[in-house]
Amino acid sequence: MLKKSVLVILLLFLVAGCTACRVAKTGEGDDEPPVILDSYAAESVRPGATWRVFLENQDADGDIHSIITQLVQPGVGVYPPDFTYMKKADREGFAGYLILRTPRDNNLVAQREYVEATLTLQDCEGNKSEPVTLTLRFDYNSGFGTQEVPEKWQMAANNKMGTIMVDIQSVVDRNNEEGSRRFPSN
Repeated sequence: MLKKSVLVILLLFLVAGCTACRVAKTGEGDDEPPVILDSYAAESVRPGATWRVFLENQDADGDIHSIITQLVQPGVGVYPPDFTYMKKADREGFAGYLILRTPRDNNLVAQREYVEATLTLQDCEGNKSEPVTLTLRFDYNSGFGTQEVPEKWQMAANNKMGTIMVDIQSVVDRNNEEGSRRFPSN
């Protein structure tokens, strides 16, 4: 009986999530894709710091569904995409930021590694915005504290949209992890 109840509840959440897009349209956009108007992120952070990615966007028909973030790291590869789903109040457009927590891994600096983040908006019909790509480098010159935010993004700094849920690894750690899978210890 408990299994059936849990299954019914999960099914209701699935149906509710699907219908959210059906009633989301608020504007006159006629199936227009969302548009990223501007973006900003610090060029570098210290390993272990939190990177903030700022976006300003709009959608004529008011049905932005999600922000898709794809990270690519040379020597490591492509990470699985991350989806940040929009609150109803932000579906027509917003200025806000996402965060990415970085690992406290000194190899990221020693190996001069960087990560490219490509962000795309998707609306309820599946239309996608033109992507924007921002590059994150690692150094010891940046502090652990809050990153300086340019004047233009001060208001957006009060609107956290979500967290990019991807665990970055250095090339060294990735190779060590792969090596331990190939040669298990006895």
